[in-house]
Amino acid sequence: MTVRLFRVARPAGSAANVAKTLLQIVVVWGFALGALPWLAVQAEDAVGVARWGWPGRHVLGAAVLVAGSSLGLVSAWVMATVGRGTPVPFDAARELVVVGPYRVVRNPMAVSAAVQMVGVAIAYGSAAALALAAGGAVLWNVAIRPGEERFLAERFGRSYEAYRAAVRCWVPRRHIWRAPGVGVP
Repeated sequence: MTVRLFRVARPAGSAANVAKTLLQIVVVWGFALGALPWLAVQAEDAVGVARWGWPGRHVLGAAVLVAGSSLGLVSAWVMATVGRGTPVPFDAARELVVVGPYRVVRNPMAVSAAVQMVGVAIAYGSAAALALAAGGAVLWNVAIRPGEERFLAERFGRSYEAYRAAVRCWVPRRHIWRAPGVGVP
C-alpha cells in the first residue's frame, strides 16, 4: 500500500474542515514552535552556546510570532472554508484558493511558519532556533513545494498556472492580485 503525500480532501462541510485544520494547527505548531525550538535551546545550553540578550527581545519575539500566527490562522481559515479542505497536503483543498492572503503570496502558510519560527528564535535568543527557521524554509522550498506545485498544476491546470505566473512564492506582491472572475473576499 502506498501513501500519497498530496491527496484531495474528502467532501466535508466548512465546520468539519475548520475543526480538522485547528487540530492540525495544534499538532504542527506545538511541534514546530514548541518542541523543536525548546530542543534546540537545550542543545545550545548543553554545549555552552550563549544566547542573545537585549532589552525588549521577548516583546519583539512575541510580536513577530503573533504576526506570523495571524497570517497562518487567516490562511488556514481561507483554505478550510473557501478551499474546502485543510492546509496539509494529504487533505488538500478541493478548490483552488486565490483569495485572501493567497492574493499576495502563493503560500502564505509557509511564509507564516518561517515568520513564527523567527519570532520564537528572537524570544529565546537562540541561533539554533533561528537556524531551524531557515532550515525549515529551505526544506519546504526544496522538498515539498515542487511536488505541491505539480499536484496543483495537475489538479487545476491553466487556472493554477496563471496564478503561479502572477503571484510569487515567498516575496509578497506590492499590489493585490485579482483572479479573473473571482470576487475579492
